[in-house]
Parts: sequence; structure tokens; C-alpha cells
Amino acid sequence: MTGRPVCVYCRQQPSDPRWQPFCSERCQLADLGRWLQGDYRVPGTPTGPTDEDGFVDNEGDDPP
Repeated sequence: MTGRPVCVYCRQQPSDPRWQPFCSERCQLADLGRWLQGDYRVPGTPTGPTDEDGFVDNEGDDPP
């Protein structure tokens, strides 16, 4: 790899040490927005029933 690493969000600007691994606060906040909207997900099968927000519903489970 030659030169400076690029921004992990826009992939066009070199990453800035103040915002690494992003090039700017704008890209950092845009990436955070994607996480908060649920655009990034870890693939896999659900571990159990979930509530309306997508969280695992452990109510009623007996402790081990």
C-alpha cells in the first residue's frame, strides 16, 4: 500500500489523524448515523425471540 490510508467511509480522502480512521467529522458522523439506523448488521441466526425493537426478549426465562 502506498501513501496514506483513505477514509473508511468515503474512500476518497486520506484519513486525518484527528478523525482516524475517517477523513473528517462529517464522515465520522455519517458512519455513526448508519450504525444508529441499523444499516450495519452482523450476519447470523437470531439467538431467540426478539421484542419490537429487535432486542432479545429474556423475560420469563428461568435463571440457570
